[in-house]
Amino acid sequence: MSAPTEAPSTARALPLTAIQQSMWTAYQVSPEASAYNIVMPLRLRGRVDPAAMDAAVTAVGVRQELLRSVFTESAAGVQRTVSEEPLVRLEFRDLDGVDEATLHRAAEEAGARPFRLESGAFRVVLLRRTDEDWVLVTSAHHIVSDFTSRWLLVRDVLDAYEGLAAGEEPRWRPIPGSYADHTAEELRYTASDAGARAAALWKESVAEAPAAELPLDRPRPALRSYQGGTVVRQLPRDTADGLGAAAATAGVTPFAYLLAVFQALTHRWTGQDAFVLGVPATSRMGRAQRDVIGCFLNTMPVRADFTAQSTFRSAAAQAGQRVMGGMVNVRYPCALAFPRATVFRTALFLVQMDRMEPPVPNVPPGACEGPSVPYAGLDIALIDVPQQEGQLDLLLRIEQTPDGVTAVFSYDTDVLDRETVARFADGYERMLAAAVAAPDTAVADVELAGAGDLEALLALGSGSAAGFESFDSSGGGADEFESFENAWEYR
Repeated sequence: MSAPTEAPSTARALPLTAIQQSMWTAYQVSPEASAYNIVMPLRLRGRVDPAAMDAAVTAVGVRQELLRSVFTESAAGVQRTVSEEPLVRLEFRDLDGVDEATLHRAAEEAGARPFRLESGAFRVVLLRRTDEDWVLVTSAHHIVSDFTSRWLLVRDVLDAYEGLAAGEEPRWRPIPGSYADHTAEELRYTASDAGARAAALWKESVAEAPAAELPLDRPRPALRSYQGGTVVRQLPRDTADGLGAAAATAGVTPFAYLLAVFQALTHRWTGQDAFVLGVPATSRMGRAQRDVIGCFLNTMPVRADFTAQSTFRSAAAQAGQRVMGGMVNVRYPCALAFPRATVFRTALFLVQMDRMEPPVPNVPPGACEGPSVPYAGLDIALIDVPQQEGQLDLLLRIEQTPDGVTAVFSYDTDVLDRETVARFADGYERMLAAAVAAPDTAVADVELAGAGDLEALLALGSGSAAGFESFDSSGGGADEFESFENAWEYR
């Protein structure tokens, strides 16, 4: 059960979308990196038929166009070649009774293995621990996937498996659209007069503001490694519960409020009064694309402006207005409006986990697995693995569930240390708490240093070694752990 290395000869060549061109460039720079792998590993409890799972993977390959695609470059440019036959079959590994740590490590490795886009961009791996204990890992390169697509892939595989295990054909609803349709529409729009106006509006919205530049721990290397790390924070319950009301008082969505606080913290850290950061938004439009696996992504540049009088309410109103203004032009790829510029180095996006299908609960911070739910005749649970690390200087993913809000800070280890990102995460938690409690608080008035940081600074002045110990524990260590239907949610 292994993947062929070459596409069959019966294939057709297609152009790439702008976001796929960007992903291809990143791949060319560092083909051994896994920063753009989109991974979803599930613990499966119950009897699993590997042959039926293999047939399910094959069936999904037939159903989903991008899962039969490879990418190649010639003198004519990069193209996507779609095979008429599935390229990938299930990879099966029998781990036979290994301990939990070994099982989870195997799941992480299966998801993080780099792709060779010239031969395929997704894989499905089945790990057997016992006859009643399995792990299913789906992994796809971002060039063919996004956060919504990772759930679509799991749903399609499990739905097909349930039918095939019972001797029935998969019962999927038809997909009226395709990624090729999406690509063709993007090419038509960007070449139109309306597209030219949209490109001009993107440039006007940024108005030559620079990218936010966080203080770095090291100079940028000449060649990026696309390696990274993750710091996770579970927001306090009172902060999460008060977010909706605070956003309502400012007349914005909770997402705009979360974004405004991120911008406010960035302003305080960088000293920049005007800057741009990224907001990934969906370009998935209409029912025809609802079930299509693909990279439907347009990361919008959003400008922020601060003065000494800026409050969280005013910052949120500004953020909400600018995000909504950007959504008017979301069909035009920002990468085409700024072809040679670094418009942003940090970004924030929201994932509403309870809107995903299947509705698998999120993994609580500090845990390796989330709660299990019944699906496709099995009990399934999400396994936590690090992913999307090293794409940008800092990428904040907000995961919202009925049980709370989790902030996931992924960063580039070429330029930032874990301790630095942990302090930034601490500052976001404190600043968001202040913004929720009192929206009219001035951004400049929030104390960012925690008690441990203040003690460390005072100790440095007195020469006390204890101050260094306090600073280390507050900046990381044992208390830390690794890890839009809203229009601006990353779908």
